[in-house]
Amino acid sequence: PQSAFCYNVWVLITAINRARTLREVTMKIPPPHPKEEERLAALHRYEILDTEFEKAYDEIVELASAICGTPIALISLVDRHRQWFKAKVGVDVNETPRELAFCAHAILQDDILVVEDASRDERFADNPFVVQDPPHIRFYAGAPLITPDGYPLGTLCAVDSQPRRLTDEQLKALKILAKQVVTQLELRLAFKRLKEYAKELERINATKDKFFSIIAHDLKSPFQAILGYADLLRTSVSMFTCEEITEIASDIYTAGDKAYKLLQNLLQWAMVEQGKIRCNPESIDLVSLVREVTAVVSTSAKNKNITLTTSYHPVTSSFIVYADRNMLFSTLQNLVTNAIKFTPRGGKVEIRVEKKENYVQVAVTDTGVGMTEEQLKNLFRLESCKSTRGTDGEGGTGLGLLLCKEFVERNGGQIWVESSPKVGTTFTFTVPTTTV
Repeated sequence: PQSAFCYNVWVLITAINRARTLREVTMKIPPPHPKEEERLAALHRYEILDTEFEKAYDEIVELASAICGTPIALISLVDRHRQWFKAKVGVDVNETPRELAFCAHAILQDDILVVEDASRDERFADNPFVVQDPPHIRFYAGAPLITPDGYPLGTLCAVDSQPRRLTDEQLKALKILAKQVVTQLELRLAFKRLKEYAKELERINATKDKFFSIIAHDLKSPFQAILGYADLLRTSVSMFTCEEITEIASDIYTAGDKAYKLLQNLLQWAMVEQGKIRCNPESIDLVSLVREVTAVVSTSAKNKNITLTTSYHPVTSSFIVYADRNMLFSTLQNLVTNAIKFTPRGGKVEIRVEKKENYVQVAVTDTGVGMTEEQLKNLFRLESCKSTRGTDGEGGTGLGLLLCKEFVERNGGQIWVESSPKVGTTFTFTVPTTTV
């Protein structure tokens, strides 16, 4: 009988489509809910449609069928063009067209919809599910599934092929069970949010642990150097020549500069994590910004005898992008500085800017030490973030690339990397040319 029902549903749908074309169907198509878009948004936030069957919902329809004494009971969720069954007893299909659904009428009222004999109801008398056998629907009782904010998602309904009348106790029980369906949906949503909170808490803890690690190790080291050199000058300055004092002062400056840059990155990362850095996009001439960045990093490149070049494709194009200037500058500076850091003396670093359809692609390529597959896999992960010394022993904070990724994505772009050990690395990111 169930396989026959499936076949007949297909026959009915075909018949209704053919009849609609011939304008032979006079049944009343249920109108949209007065707040249809808000209702659909409420339905979709539960992420319940097309999910697997679950025992809690199955038991509710079994209980509804037993209480009402009907061979069919359904939890029906009314989507834009269909009604989909989260749980069912007595049918072997998962969905039917919304225009044929009794439940699409039921969600238009706050109270339970009872149709004691559909063949005598002008709304359903010529509905294919009523006139055809099976299912030959006569009785229908649907209790709306109303969310806490007042939107009907569908119904818990009892259906029979024989006319019948439910007692007040049966109707009350059906309403109570409908509320239990909504409770299950709310629990499902609460569990989903709980998992999201747990994931966010895990991320926050990882950030906290990383901060403590940096403070305990990377930040401690330069201050120890500063204090050690300063104490040496304080207690034994008369023992040193002017050249030696100059060298010690240079070491103090290097240690202080390292500590300052680390603090800057820590504060910047903390502000990003707390949402205190806002993205203020504007139209930017990328050619001009690249020149600013190369001017800043040119000394580092010269000190390592690294050739720093730029190229633009096509050369006749305009390279106006729409992004936050500070974020874009910081991203490009970080990537170029990294390229110089991990490129041996005498190597090359190129900044290549290429115009695409609605974005600009920027690639920073070096002839440096490159990275392994394992390094690439963990590159943008906070828990794997650590400082790595450059080819001349240059230090770092380990946070630069994480900031780059955050800044690029905040501006509607993407960032990725390609690398081979002892060959070199290319970091590529995109910047939109219009508002995203």
